[in-house]
Amino acid sequence: MKRSNLLRGLLAAGCASLALTFAAPTHADEIPESNPLSGNAKAIASGRSWYRGICANCHGGRADGQGERGTGADLRKLQLGFRGFVEVVKQGRQVQGRTQGMPAWNGVIDDKTIYEIGAYLETLAIEGADWKQGVVHR
Repeated sequence: MKRSNLLRGLLAAGCASLALTFAAPTHADEIPESNPLSGNAKAIASGRSWYRGICANCHGGRADGQGERGTGADLRKLQLGFRGFVEVVKQGRQVQGRTQGMPAWNGVIDDKTIYEIGAYLETLAIEGADWKQGVVHR
């Protein structure tokens, strides 16, 4: 009987710990200031594929915010910087005046995939966007 309760307790603690790991909020200091995959041709190609599969429905095929499921943010004009982009992807975002919000993808899409999508979106950026904020020109 005691062993059974102990095992249940350990299992419950392990599940709670695992849930907290995946639900933990993203802290800006854990996200690089600039995209480490910026300009990487392989990452851009992978990011394009991921974007078309999971982002284009809301943000449009050209990332202009004109998706099939409504009007999403125009990602070509991003004014959040790379860290802000990653935080919004992971935590989601509600924008006043919009019926549709950005869902949280933390625990669904890994960091590498988010960075690949970001590398692709950088290639679509228009004048005034700050995708490359923090990039050190080499």
